[in-house]
Amino acid sequence: MNKLKNILVGVIAITMTSFSSAYSFEGFSVGAVYSQMDFSTKGNEVTSTGTLTEALEANTTTKTGSGDLGSVFAEYTFAQGSTIGVEMIQGSATLGKATRTGTSIGDVLTSYTVTASAEISDPTTFYVEPTFMLNEKFGVYVKGGATTVSVTPKEVDANSATSSTYKAQDLWGIMTGVGAKYYIGNFFAKAEYVETEFATYNHQSTTGNKHIITADIDTEETRFAVGYNF
Repeated sequence: MNKLKNILVGVIAITMTSFSSAYSFEGFSVGAVYSQMDFSTKGNEVTSTGTLTEALEANTTTKTGSGDLGSVFAEYTFAQGSTIGVEMIQGSATLGKATRTGTSIGDVLTSYTVTASAEISDPTTFYVEPTFMLNEKFGVYVKGGATTVSVTPKEVDANSATSSTYKAQDLWGIMTGVGAKYYIGNFFAKAEYVETEFATYNHQSTTGNKHIITADIDTEETRFAVGYNF
């Protein structure tokens, strides 16, 4: 994906210095987005060692991965070419799955394996695209926005030695990026690269061993969209 990102950014930088601005159509549009996403999830869990003094230990891990996503959007384009809009993804996805082992010291010495992950659901992004139209059909833009997403850490203990549950939290993230768009009649296509940095999830379980967990999620996306302007 880095190669696609570099090509896209390079083309936009060159064209922005080579042409004068022109006007495009205006009005409401709807469309769909296909996204290739790379993500990085850094998680930290503070757990009890199970000793009489209840000593604490911290388990930190960083996981990266990639996936394909689909979403829909609705937006309004001004006559100059700039756009404001909202984008939504229905459903959920699992990020950053990792496994750790440990030993619980109680009435019986027990080894255990815990698999942890973060489930994200129903992300919604509000965005603006200040646009520089090179002619009536082609323009380039910078993109900024705010994304809200529900994050729920999941913890599965294979041996039932620990038990902690975590509540869902709605987190906000800041999106920045660049893109290009091309109009064909009432239809148009977009190609863009965006990055989103989310706020930190922080929660202490109210059940079981009452572990404390924090998680940071960052994403990078190369995206392609098609839309129709009314």
